[in-house]
Amino acid sequence: MQAMRQGSCVRVPGRHRDTAHRGRPSAWVSAAVVVVLTVTVALWLWQARPFDARRMLGVDAPPAGIGAAQAPLGAPPTLPGGHGGYTFMAMQGSGTDPVAYDPCRPIHYTTSAVGLPVGGDALVREAVATMSEASGLRFVDDGLTDEAPDPDRDPYQPDRYGDRWAPLYIAFATPDQIPRLSGSTVGLGGSTPRAAGDGVLVYVTGSVWLDAQAMTDLFAAGRRDSARAVVEHEIGHVLGLGHVSDGTQLMSQTGGAGAGPADGDRRGLAVLGRGVCRPDL
Repeated sequence: MQAMRQGSCVRVPGRHRDTAHRGRPSAWVSAAVVVVLTVTVALWLWQARPFDARRMLGVDAPPAGIGAAQAPLGAPPTLPGGHGGYTFMAMQGSGTDPVAYDPCRPIHYTTSAVGLPVGGDALVREAVATMSEASGLRFVDDGLTDEAPDPDRDPYQPDRYGDRWAPLYIAFATPDQIPRLSGSTVGLGGSTPRAAGDGVLVYVTGSVWLDAQAMTDLFAAGRRDSARAVVEHEIGHVLGLGHVSDGTQLMSQTGGAGAGPADGDRRGLAVLGRGVCRPDL
């Protein structure tokens, strides 16, 4: 066997040894063609559609640092006095800091034109402005979208929104579209976190679902302030605030009054506005 590894020829009885050599070039050519086609198709698919992990094709996130600045874009207000507490939707693994948005990037948001009531887009803009002021986080209005409500919304939709995280999505929907809006639920809100390399969680996008009929009824009854408070409450969840039992706070389990964020809400929002910049995500 040692002689064979050093290049000795082995004759096969009844076969001329050149027969095997004549077959090898065609096998190599076939293998090379397969490799070239595989690489070419893969590259074409990569250009045609960035990766979606659920479809096993490409990546399921944009490149790190898209839209990131070197410093926070806004200044969160000082923590106000007064009464009232706050809670957070989620905490970091350390248990000391809440999960929050990156203050060095604007929070892009879009409002669905599907089922949008008259005046609904203006109501959304007012609510966003209030919560932006209370948190110090900057928002950018991307206008209306034809994206339909979907409870399994993908946080990365490059075909629709380009190579970035999908914007915060605000929609007036029906219980048929969003089953969790059934019963007495008027709104739902929350955000999607992603882990940076060191395990720190950062919110990258979110959704607000508003019961279209209930909101229309509030408009019709002249209760526009109450309708705006519903939107502000759900944006509070998006930014990271949880419920409190104090009925005087916007984040009360019952939805709070129509006067906007109270002292406890504002303290919690100011904390969330002091999140850590993560250009590596």
